[in-house]
This record gives sequence, structure tokens and C-alpha cells, in this order.
Amino acid sequence: MNGYERRKEQKKKDIKQAAFSLFQKQGIKEIKIEDLAKHAGVSQVTIYNHFGSKEALFREVIKEFVADEYEFHKELFQKDLSFREKITTSILHKTNNVLNIHPEVIEEMMLNDEELKLFLADFQTKYAIPLIVDLIKNAQNNGEVNPDLSMESIMVYIQLFNNNTLISMITGENGQKLATDIFQMFFYGLSLPKDSK
Repeated sequence: MNGYERRKEQKKKDIKQAAFSLFQKQGIKEIKIEDLAKHAGVSQVTIYNHFGSKEALFREVIKEFVADEYEFHKELFQKDLSFREKITTSILHKTNNVLNIHPEVIEEMMLNDEELKLFLADFQTKYAIPLIVDLIKNAQNNGEVNPDLSMESIMVYIQLFNNNTLISMITGENGQKLATDIFQMFFYGLSLPKDSK
């Protein structure tokens, strides 16, 4: 890669970082290309040349965010931690992300934008689910998860905690309390934790 190509890639990276920061704080609808250009320190023409539109830029930013999240979890699941520690870290990480991203962004990426919905479904099938399946199989082999439970039943259980309605609720007014309760139910169901009796 020559100097021009490196500068071009760096400029794209700077634009995406600036865009994610704005989308994260303000949502999507009210943001204009002019705002993105000002925040990134580039011209509006530069953004159009690199991405074509605000919507295309948003999609690229979200796809990169999803890939980064996958890498975070891949690294987490490879660490020398218990299954509980890995799941706890994962849930807290996701909850923190949801609470710090404008609800409009989550709604757009998971409910409204058809291209992103297809991308997320495909990414989940090809990458996210196999990663979780490996984690659970290892936990079953280590005696941390009941080995008599089928993978299908475990995946259904996990999906109950990973649906669009739940995510939109966590972004609401009582999101932190709801996220904490969900975390509790993930491990203990509706029973009291063993150490609280």
C-alpha cells in the first residue's frame, strides 16, 4: 500500500470513528452529512466519495462494530476463565454497549434497516452461534454446564435473552435494573441464588 492509499484508508477510518461517536450520542435521523463532515474534519464531498450516503456510512460503521464485538467475544471465550465468568463478562459488556448507544441506532440496525437485518442474521449464523456452541460444549465437558441438556435447548434458552424486544426494553428508562434482573435470571431462573438462602 503506497502513501496515498494509506492516507485514504486513514481518512475513511477517521470518518467512521467520528460517525460512530455521533450516531452513538445523537442517533441517526437528526444527523446530516454536514455534521458528520464537521465532526470528522473533512469535507462533505469526501464523505460522499468514500461512502455515497449517510445510510451507507451508517451500515459500514455498524458492520465494523459487529465484527469488533465478535473479536472481543472470541478473545474472551479463549481466556482461562470459568464459564460463569465468561458469560458474566459478556452480558455486562453487551448491557453496557446497549446503555451507551442511542436507542435509535439499535432500533435502526435491528428492526428498520433491511440490509443490516440480513447482515446480522447471516453474521449470527456463520460466526456468533458457532462461537457460543463451542463455549457451551467446552463448559459441558468441564462439568460447568449440565451435559444432559441438548444444545438445541440451551440455544433456545440463550436466545430468550437475546431478542430485539428485550434489547429495546433495556434501552428504556429502567434499563439498568432490567439488565441486572435478566443477568440474575440467566443463572438462577426464578429461584433465589444458592448463596442468598
